[in-house]
Amino acid sequence: MLLRGIVGVMIGVGYGVLLGALTFLYSRIGRDPAYPGPMIPNENEWAQIVTIMALILFGTCGALTGLIVGISSVGKGRAGTIGFGIGFLVLALLSVNSYSALARGSVLEWFNLLIGLIILPGGLAITSVLVSMAVSRLESSR
Repeated sequence: MLLRGIVGVMIGVGYGVLLGALTFLYSRIGRDPAYPGPMIPNENEWAQIVTIMALILFGTCGALTGLIVGISSVGKGRAGTIGFGIGFLVLALLSVNSYSALARGSVLEWFNLLIGLIILPGGLAITSVLVSMAVSRLESSR
């Protein structure tokens, strides 16, 4: 059981590192590192803060989902449901401040919510299915 949990946490942390790296690459678009701007924190520091926060958030969510799916050793369908549910709960908690903009019909907020639905619940669902497949393969090799 301990090995299944460790496998789940490792795959979940890998999901967090992957999205942290993508956030780092996205934060480099349209920014000149040589001229960060006059603010404190400047553009470079804001990009670093956002990247670290994304890494912590996605890594923690991925590790928690991987641990739950790994320890429970559920099938792929239920694992996907668990991952999507945890991701949807975290997304709902993160987007509490934008509910009024969504109600007004802000296209940008709806687009951000769509991207968030693809990244967080969708990504955690895929990650939990991968954990389920790895745990089942680990169980069959014993």
